[in-house]
Amino acid sequence: MKRSIILLSLFGASILNAQINDSIPNQEEISLQEVSITEKLPITVEKISNKILQKKNLGQDIPTLLNGATSVITSTEAGNGIGYSTIRIRGLNESSINVTLNGIPLNNAESQGVFWVNMPDLASSTNSMIIQRGVGTSSNGMASFGASVNIESQNPSKDPYAEANLSFGSFNAQKYTIQAGTGKILNNKLSIDGRFSKINSDGFIDRATADLIGYDITALYQINDKTSFRFQNMYGKEKTYQAWNGIDGEAMKRNRRFNSAGAIYNEDWTEVIGYYNNEIDDYQQNHYFLTWNQLYGKGWKSNVTLHYTKGKGYFENYKQDERLSKYKINHLSFTSTDLVRQKFLDNDFYGFNLEVENQQLGDFKVFFGLSGNEYDGDHFGQIKWMKDYNWTDTNYKFYNNNSLKRQLSAYAKVLYQWNQFEFFGDLQYRYVDYEGKYLPNGENDDDDFRPFAATFHFVNPKAGLNYKINANNIFYISYGISQREPLRADYENIGNEPKAEFLQDYELGYRKTGRFSMSANLYYMDYRNQLVPTGRVNDVGTPIRENSGASYRRGIELDASYQLIPSKLNVFGNLTLAQNKNKNFTEEDWVNGGIKSYGKTSIALSPDIISAFGFEVYPAKNLLINFTNKYVGQQYLSNTEPADGKLSDYLVSDLLIRYAPNWFGLKKLELSLLVNNLFDVEYESNGYYYEGPYYFPQAGINVLGGISIRL
Repeated sequence: MKRSIILLSLFGASILNAQINDSIPNQEEISLQEVSITEKLPITVEKISNKILQKKNLGQDIPTLLNGATSVITSTEAGNGIGYSTIRIRGLNESSINVTLNGIPLNNAESQGVFWVNMPDLASSTNSMIIQRGVGTSSNGMASFGASVNIESQNPSKDPYAEANLSFGSFNAQKYTIQAGTGKILNNKLSIDGRFSKINSDGFIDRATADLIGYDITALYQINDKTSFRFQNMYGKEKTYQAWNGIDGEAMKRNRRFNSAGAIYNEDWTEVIGYYNNEIDDYQQNHYFLTWNQLYGKGWKSNVTLHYTKGKGYFENYKQDERLSKYKINHLSFTSTDLVRQKFLDNDFYGFNLEVENQQLGDFKVFFGLSGNEYDGDHFGQIKWMKDYNWTDTNYKFYNNNSLKRQLSAYAKVLYQWNQFEFFGDLQYRYVDYEGKYLPNGENDDDDFRPFAATFHFVNPKAGLNYKINANNIFYISYGISQREPLRADYENIGNEPKAEFLQDYELGYRKTGRFSMSANLYYMDYRNQLVPTGRVNDVGTPIRENSGASYRRGIELDASYQLIPSKLNVFGNLTLAQNKNKNFTEEDWVNGGIKSYGKTSIALSPDIISAFGFEVYPAKNLLINFTNKYVGQQYLSNTEPADGKLSDYLVSDLLIRYAPNWFGLKKLELSLLVNNLFDVEYESNGYYYEGPYYFPQAGINVLGGISIRL
């Protein structure tokens, strides 16, 4: 594929930043600082409004909806955007991205990943999303280690309404969403909104089905103009057929949709003779948030949030010719057999957030935050079925362990304006106490888990400067430090004790708003002890990582949009040119022993070029046509740069047609048609390397159509 074509097309257009300026009016703040972040701070930021999210919200997950944002790459295991999905920003996956919902952490405390599949149709309850690239500014939850995504929920509507959104498409994709709101009741003090969503898909990959259910109930009680309480309950349940193995290169040549999960082989393991129909992942998550917002005199504001999340579920595997000693079973007359096992998670996450701000202190604006939380998670395994034996012990656990993680963080921020300059300072302290231990009779020498205990004290300073030429033109510079603890899986997968990661981030940028809007920034992220993916994954598809010593990510990000014909025709585009390198990558030499050094290598799954570009046109009243292209450059699957371990570059185009006629006196009627991968390109968006390359193929041309009605 000719890169020159990409670049010419890009600069013939400009950027997705057209999306940044779209917003929904009359929405109250939920997290006090988010609006301040967008408008004031010298950081690299992109805002995605509800209006933009809803354009393509036909059942696909949040990462897929953000695919056009700057420096973003997305992938889905099922290949069609429904089910398990991932997002990477500047090459960093969710375990390095701080994700919050109304200031509450969504990253799993153990893996630090975000499992979007557990929050079906979250986009329908989202008012806006703010993407910060780089260290950004301090928030609650895990440390941002290169990017953050701050999600702001919608407040209940001030007016009563009822809305239905239905969509259908390729691979038997279906989405049913019903939303309703009471409007203001009880003397205009209380308003309640509710949403129920059901999403199903057969997936592009064989048997990669998804059965998702979610609801969201939000109540806002406004006592007076200074005091309000907000309660939100968000529930999600997913049941997906596993597709996290990917597909090896030879099998992909024969059948791009092949899925090895659940495959049953003949006795000599040379031929698939059937599939286990319940090779599933079954998990549910229930979130509760209670927020007290308070205005005081002389510009002081605060909010206090209590939160609790319950998570529980399992994944199930058919295992052939399994050695029973792996399951601590030694009393039977045979030593190996076929069996079905289940691995469970049962966890509780709870805590508080406190935020205080004052933006009316003359030339000063101040922000303070304090948060604490605890995660208590059990991991255990059970046997569901055994060949040629009536296994009935439903209480037996072949491993059983617990992780307990406590976090406390506090920050203070100051913004000072002097003439055309704005100075920003930010200091965060973060305490982490983390341990993993066996529960009674839970030890298993064949399990990956090993007990660990670690305590961390992190101090993360940040500083920046805005220079305002005028209201539409701003230069900024910033510097920040971020430190982060290893994941649970890092303790399991690394022979030596994994080290905490350390990042220094330098950002220099320019922003322009108006009919022609653009931003340009240079960044340099200097890592020490960065835990980078080796290219291998464990038995549930989680990347295995190693401390790489010194590494860096640096580049230039450009984005722009131009209204050729205001309200009629807009062109947009973004471009990232990057270098992502390990300065001297080493790993254990499993063949010869000792440590093997590879010198300077590319960081796995981190391309040098990422781009999105296209146009949006309104050819007739209430008719929208959006054409968006996404280009991602070549990526290595391993830090060792194997010649056979690469993802090829790809260019994929999507076409959206949306018509909103004023028919039948409805508040809203919208008809949508989304054609993904319009030119039917064969490509792979993710993969890993384990004794050879494995890939995650994505769907060719596929279609989603939808209708939205609001009464």
